[in-house]
Amino acid sequence: MGKIYERRLEHPLPTMSMGKMILDNLRLNGDHVFTIDGPTGKKMTCKELYEKSVKLAQFLHRYGIKIGDRISIAAENRIEWVIPLCATIYLGAIVTPYNPAYTEYEFQHVLNISKPRIVFVSRRTERTLAKIRPTLSWQLELMQLDDQPFGTIRTLTDILNNEKAIDLSEFETTNIGDNSKHPLAILCSSGTTGLPKGVTLSHRNMFSFILKVIQPDLFDTRLHERVLLLLPFYHGYAFGMLLLGIYRDNTMILLPSFDPKLFLTTIQEFKITCLPIVPPILSFIAKHPMVEKYDLRSVREIICGAAPFTKETIVEVKARTGIKYIRNGYGMTEMTLVSNLSSREDDEGSGEPLPGFLSKVIDLKTRKTLGVGQVGEICFKGDQVMMYYWNNPEATRETFDEDGWLHTGDVGYYDEKDRLHVVDRLKELIKYKAYQVSPSEIEGLLLSHPAVKDAAVAGKPDEHSGEIPIAFIVRKPGATVTVQDIQEFIKQKLSPQKWLRGGVQFVDAIPKNPTGKILRRELRALVAKL
Repeated sequence: MGKIYERRLEHPLPTMSMGKMILDNLRLNGDHVFTIDGPTGKKMTCKELYEKSVKLAQFLHRYGIKIGDRISIAAENRIEWVIPLCATIYLGAIVTPYNPAYTEYEFQHVLNISKPRIVFVSRRTERTLAKIRPTLSWQLELMQLDDQPFGTIRTLTDILNNEKAIDLSEFETTNIGDNSKHPLAILCSSGTTGLPKGVTLSHRNMFSFILKVIQPDLFDTRLHERVLLLLPFYHGYAFGMLLLGIYRDNTMILLPSFDPKLFLTTIQEFKITCLPIVPPILSFIAKHPMVEKYDLRSVREIICGAAPFTKETIVEVKARTGIKYIRNGYGMTEMTLVSNLSSREDDEGSGEPLPGFLSKVIDLKTRKTLGVGQVGEICFKGDQVMMYYWNNPEATRETFDEDGWLHTGDVGYYDEKDRLHVVDRLKELIKYKAYQVSPSEIEGLLLSHPAVKDAAVAGKPDEHSGEIPIAFIVRKPGATVTVQDIQEFIKQKLSPQKWLRGGVQFVDAIPKNPTGKILRRELRALVAKL
């Protein structure tokens, strides 16, 4: 008999905007240090963030930014990143963060999804976006988070310095109305196929995430927790942790990227208590000899998500570090980051659904709801499930069924203790480290190469990265293109997680069904033979 899994919410969700929550908490916590830059030690208190974000919100309001407008941030992790984040949310505008590693090709696509009015850039992204700007069909303003722009664009420092002194206590956030119907953010996700889609999360979606995960049996994020955040801020995982940190008065120690020595030194020196990471970093902690030179015992708990990892890795990390709890989270951007979390008592599976979720497993052919231990596609409903894909009703219809269930594209089962086990996936995504890589995006680009007749891309298992993309290529008659030519072509067009690190295999034909659809399972079988 089919079973639907449910944990009910114990408390009602707030009806306020996320902007009001942020503003109230920053006003209340004045001298508390909210962010610290790990490499430099530079700090920003809640009072400083409050003053700067309100000033910026004032400027943006005068600039003409209104409720529902989109504002993007395309920069690496840094203290200043949080200022436009807060200011945008105060105004009821929508935050659209971008991966700073995107190429011109990728930026063109994501910009055309949300059509932001302003993009806050770093020196890394300024030139690429300045090159794209004249080709866009709408007016786009660039503003620089760094103090030394390449071009003649406004800097955040200049904006704040030129903003007239105001009575901050009089500032009020924009009334957004029903917080379940107003978007907070548009986050990029690969979805199941093709180029990134705009996952639209509401203010209520994010409140639902925050108020659940602070519960003692879940993240148990405590007041004044010291959280190391090296996850990229444009990624839903880190985006949610930033807002959670404001709500819980945490101190967020920021790293721009993963550097082994800096990572370990930061944990030891700042006595990090909560460590949200992804499996490749967990594997590093388990295996790298450098780890034994550092004291990581301040860490109360590791929360690890975005890709699978083994029970053996958990055992190794606990033995080497003395860290007591390592939790395995399952989720996706479309479900406001996390839907299941393993308990502290056992390491099996990804745990029960979070409160407020309905979950079921359905038969892959009949679509009927399955029972305990039966394998099928995992589906969800609930307050954390996204609103829709921004400006993409077709993709939204493909993801939600007529009864409102979100189909994850992942295959798994619930055991007799209601713990989720993910065993496969229907969707085509390659999980490279914490990134979701769409094979069809790479395939579409490969097919534009003049020497390529047909192409297919799959994930090749890799001990350090989870999976790495590998391409199967059918050359056009007479073409002399090499493996290196193909790899370099992709490198020039796509960001590093999409590079063909698994190599290129030249084949006579791509396995397809009679309608021309690539047979992904046969492709994975070819990979297994290599």
